[in-house]
Amino acid sequence: MRIHNNNDSLDKNIALVVPTIREEQILLFIDSWEEQLKEAKVKFYIVEDNERPSFNINIDKNSNIEHLTWSDAPSELLSCINVKSPCCRQIGFWKAYNDGFDVIITLDDDTRPVAGKNLFNQFAQILLNGIPVWVDPMINYRSRGYPEKNTGNMPIHFHIGSFLSIPDVDGETQLKYQNEFNSNPPQYMPRVTLLSNKQLIPVNGGICGFRKEMVPFIHYTLWNKELKYRRFDDIWMGIILKRFFDLTNFNMSYGPPFVNHIRASDPNKNILYEVEGKKWNEDFWIQFDKKLEQYVKGIDRTPDFIYEQICLSLESMGNNWAVEEGIAMRMWKKLFAKSKVPQ
Repeated sequence: MRIHNNNDSLDKNIALVVPTIREEQILLFIDSWEEQLKEAKVKFYIVEDNERPSFNINIDKNSNIEHLTWSDAPSELLSCINVKSPCCRQIGFWKAYNDGFDVIITLDDDTRPVAGKNLFNQFAQILLNGIPVWVDPMINYRSRGYPEKNTGNMPIHFHIGSFLSIPDVDGETQLKYQNEFNSNPPQYMPRVTLLSNKQLIPVNGGICGFRKEMVPFIHYTLWNKELKYRRFDDIWMGIILKRFFDLTNFNMSYGPPFVNHIRASDPNKNILYEVEGKKWNEDFWIQFDKKLEQYVKGIDRTPDFIYEQICLSLESMGNNWAVEEGIAMRMWKKLFAKSKVPQ
C-alpha cells in the first residue's frame, strides 16, 4: 500500500461499494455523488441485491461504474454472507479487493454529500496517511506544547464516518425523536478520533472505509431466522472486528467525514426486528470477551491465528447464531487464502 506524508502527493486508489435494491434511489445517488466520484477518480461498485440485474445503469456513460449482482460472486461467497440484506455489499468488497484497490469505502444508497471537502479524499487521507500521534484537547486554538510541525503519524486501518439529518438509531429512539431530528440534529466528534484499546463503538456499516488488507477479516454478521436476529449485522461485525484489532494492534477511528442521510426506515418494523437482537446485544460482547480470554493465549498474535481463535470462540458460545457466524467467517476468510495478509 502506498502511503505518503504529503496530502498533495497522496496516491489514491479508491473503490466505493454501495448495496441497493432500489433503482430510483441508486440513480439519485449517482447523480448527487457524480462530481465527487470523478474528482477523486473512484471506481464505483453497485451491488444489486438480486441474482440478475433488474434495472439498467448506463455503463457507457459511467465507465467507472460496475453493476454487480449475486451472479458475479462465487458460490462459496454467497454461502457465507447475507443476501436480501445490505450485507450483499460484501460481494463488492471481494471484487474491489481482487481488483487491487487500496481503499474501500461503503455507503448506503440513501446517503448524499455534505457541502465542503470531498468525502472520498477524506477517507483516503485518513486510511493512507493516518492521524497525528499527538492529540490537542482544544479545537479552536493550539495548546501549549502541541508540536507546530512534527505531530507524528499513527496508521488507521478502519474508519467510521457519521450520518447527519437522520441519525443511525434504533427503532424505539427513531419513533420517539424522529420529529426532532431537523431541529435538534445529531452531534458528532468534529475531528477524527482514535478508538482506544478495549473500547467498543456501534459501527455504522452504511458509512465506513478500510484498507485493502483488512477485507479478509471484515464479515458483516449473519442474520438468524430461528433466533430472530436482524439489524445487528454491522454492530456485531464491529464488536468482532474491534476485538480482532485489539489483539493485532490495528487501529479503528471514527468521526468525519459526514453524509446527509435522507431516508429513514420504518421505525415500527425496526422495533419488531430488533427485539431479540437487543437482548443478545447486551450479553454477547461480555461472553465473547470471556471466550477470547480462553482461546487467545501465548505470544502468537499473527492476524491469521487471532482470526481463527475468534472463530473458535464464537463456535463455542452455545448460541446458534454465534456457531453459524464462526463457520461463516472461516468460509469468508478462505476466499482470500491465496492473498497476502499483514503479519
